[in-house]
Amino acid sequence: MALPRLKTTLGQRLWLLNCLALALVLALLWWFGTGWWLLVVLLAGWGLFGVGQYLVLKPLQDELQALNLHAQNLQDGSFNVDANRERLNELQPLADVLQQMSAQLRQERATLYQRELLLDTVLQSSPSALLLTDASGRLLMTNPAARALFNPGRKAEGLLLAQVLAGWPALLQAIQSGQQGLIHLGEPASIWHLSISLFQLNQKPHQLYLLKPMTREIHREEIKAWKKLLRVIGHELNNTLAPLSSMAFSGEQLARHYQDDRLQQIFQTMAERSRHLNQFLQSYIEFAKLPAPQRDSVNWPRLINQLQEQYEFELVGDLPKQDWQLDAVQLTQLLLNLLKNAHESGSATEQIELWLDERPSNLSLCLQDAGGGLSADKLSHAMVPFFTTKAGGSGIGLTLCRDIAEGHGGTLELNNQGAGLRVTVTFPAAGNLQRTEAS
Repeated sequence: MALPRLKTTLGQRLWLLNCLALALVLALLWWFGTGWWLLVVLLAGWGLFGVGQYLVLKPLQDELQALNLHAQNLQDGSFNVDANRERLNELQPLADVLQQMSAQLRQERATLYQRELLLDTVLQSSPSALLLTDASGRLLMTNPAARALFNPGRKAEGLLLAQVLAGWPALLQAIQSGQQGLIHLGEPASIWHLSISLFQLNQKPHQLYLLKPMTREIHREEIKAWKKLLRVIGHELNNTLAPLSSMAFSGEQLARHYQDDRLQQIFQTMAERSRHLNQFLQSYIEFAKLPAPQRDSVNWPRLINQLQEQYEFELVGDLPKQDWQLDAVQLTQLLLNLLKNAHESGSATEQIELWLDERPSNLSLCLQDAGGGLSADKLSHAMVPFFTTKAGGSGIGLTLCRDIAEGHGGTLELNNQGAGLRVTVTFPAAGNLQRTEAS
């Protein structure tokens, strides 16, 4: 059976060695019987040797203590404290290695912290809803977008996912069945993309659910497709209308020359219908070729006066005081279309109200009428190109308005409020606009 190994320090081992040496000397003196004067000399020499040994080894002990303190700092995660250079001599190379290790660990920790900070910033500001659950389906983490969507004003951590999504049966069913892809949520329905990831965290299974809003992107692609179709149709119709208008004009002149009133009336009708069709076509071409906004400071008093010269409405509240960079021409067209719709809704003029809600992050333009609003079916199709509820309408007005708003990085929403329809157009501030365009 092996004996346990005693742990001793360097000083303890040297002291033990000196004691053994002294014991050997005393044993020899006793054995040979020498005089006491030699014993005194030997004891004095042994004492001086011990003092010299202490003086020689003390700096080495100080160096070891300094390096030990540095190693303890590394163990405690403090990478900014180095060993005292004034106390190092023999162990300087070892101290240099420890210092390089500290610098490397300090840099790696700073890089890791920056990555964690970046990841947290992305998650907190992302418009996508993120939910992290454990194997039992209990929520461990949610970002602000998820809390605003599923649990407004309250934290959801610690709750069961099925409990939080109780009011979203379509989403809950898709998650339980593992169905990923596009899904329609809410009322009116918005389009989201659901992705589910399974992974190990701390050697335990977890599920990550990510819901990305796709309504805006899909609408953009729809608008692009409509514009491409309109450009093709417009080109073909223009190629046909131009010779028809020319032939109708020539035919009318010939009928007038031969004094054939009946034929002249036919050609006049053809010319009139050609002009009407051309005007109808130009409204679609204008939508299909909407240019990028030319941003400049908006003169709000002049804009409101121009609008009130064409349509009557009540301005509620104050005008914006910040410098909002928008395309004044497109903004005027947007508001004129909305005011025209409000007047054609049957609302009394004095009940058509416009107010501007200015905040540091965005500017909202709200137009409220009292025309009875729209049915749920009409509300869901109101901004679909070619859809109209008015006889002779082109179905482009609201679509053009939304296109202008989204061209500025904003949104346009329709909601039945009170006795009529409320249209809300929101434009982001400059900082929010840059983040929106980046995403």
